[in-house]
Amino acid sequence: MTDRRRLVIVFVVDGLRPDCITREDTPTLHRLRAEGVDFAASHAVVPTVTRVNAATLATGAQPGTSGLLGNQVYLPGVDASRALDTGNHRNLLALDQATGGRLLLVPTLGERLHARGRRLVAVSSGSTGSALLLNPRAVAGVGAVVNGSFDPGKAVAYPASVSEAILAKIGPAPPRPAGGARYDASVTWAERVLREYVLPELTPDVVINWLTEPDPSQHHVGVGSPESRAALRHDDAEIARVLESLEDLGLADRTDVLVASDHGFSTNTGGVDVTRALVEAGLKAAPGSADVILASSGQAVALHVRDRDGERIARIARFVQSRDWGGVVFSAGRAPGEANGVAPGTFALDLIHAASAERGADLLITFPWTSAPNVHGVPGTDLACVSGGARLYASDHGSLSPWNVRNTLFAWGPGFKQATTVPVAAGNVDVTPTILTLLGLDGDAGAGLDGRVLAEALVNGPDPEQVAQETRVHTVEAGGYRAAVQISIVAGRRYVDKAWRAA
Repeated sequence: MTDRRRLVIVFVVDGLRPDCITREDTPTLHRLRAEGVDFAASHAVVPTVTRVNAATLATGAQPGTSGLLGNQVYLPGVDASRALDTGNHRNLLALDQATGGRLLLVPTLGERLHARGRRLVAVSSGSTGSALLLNPRAVAGVGAVVNGSFDPGKAVAYPASVSEAILAKIGPAPPRPAGGARYDASVTWAERVLREYVLPELTPDVVINWLTEPDPSQHHVGVGSPESRAALRHDDAEIARVLESLEDLGLADRTDVLVASDHGFSTNTGGVDVTRALVEAGLKAAPGSADVILASSGQAVALHVRDRDGERIARIARFVQSRDWGGVVFSAGRAPGEANGVAPGTFALDLIHAASAERGADLLITFPWTSAPNVHGVPGTDLACVSGGARLYASDHGSLSPWNVRNTLFAWGPGFKQATTVPVAAGNVDVTPTILTLLGLDGDAGAGLDGRVLAEALVNGPDPEQVAQETRVHTVEAGGYRAAVQISIVAGRRYVDKAWRAA
């Protein structure tokens, strides 16, 4: 290799809680975290679901800025009758076409690099939607994105030239499993493509490598279960093989590694049919009516009210607050910068970076959570929405429980300090600006990004113990209902720690 430019690889291990990294199950990840920089207070963005955080990792923007606000999204210009599942890349391509190329409302990391003559390649074994969000302009030849399920056996990447090369060299991806089986084979295929084709032949500057496990295993059989731990062991072995390939390719001494998860995980103790409850309360005409559209993110639900009817919004908020399954509720802010929402007893959507005049919901509701352990000894329980026949998983995410907000993030490589813990808030929103700085593109690192450069983790950066943090707790009351949101602020950036119903 004659090109000595720095390479950055981001391993995104879907649903990996930081307390699931152990010397026994994940020796490679355990070593990297111990040797590198551990962001001990890292945050997913809200709602704490896959596609929202995929968009944030790919842009350095909060959900309200990127316009990707849930695992389901409601855009009446695309479909006025229902919310769209963002897990299907075809829905995202339709959304992009219907909005004139505005799938995401901000430039992506892939686009920023392309404009500087650099290349981002995303390699994912996750859903086709989460894969596309990592580099949506790859369809037009901006870098590349790999996923074996785009059109199984026919198209496994964008652009088409990359897909054809992978099919010729590696072959098609194995079928995605059904019935709760582990996705180990899908992970193995994607990692082989990364090792044998992407790194040596595409020579990217940045790789976002998405490993879909242990998310499916945790959903189906529970976080901390023997099955999810086995899936993590498989992930860890595959990451070790990628690191070995960097040595073989002569890339190891110039490669910086970040390991992240899109969100944490918690155990479901029950399901709530929010649609049925609203219909029975006279707040929605019928399950399929368009007067109130639900967009579910598992343990959080966005509600879009026809004509943004303020009276109905307030009535729904009061109803949710009166139910034992009602958690913290968010609505449009009373005024710019205010923490309280317009509906009594609600917080402002902007407080959690979920406000969007163009795409935002009228209400975002969550459910009560606890820190009780599950049968495997893993703390954190919640409820989840089961409207529309949605399955109640063993474990889930989406809420503002700290067990879902707190995600994995650590860094290792020549650009980072060694054996260092960062105690202040950081998160997925900070990954893109930090990558840009590592690549020497400092001018882009502060341009239109919501995240901050994690300078305290960089070689010659400030002492992490000397980085200031402010923590605030906001409260609301409405009758006998009380709720709280805790926020941490670092370098002017606001991180959502947790939110809970207090009474």
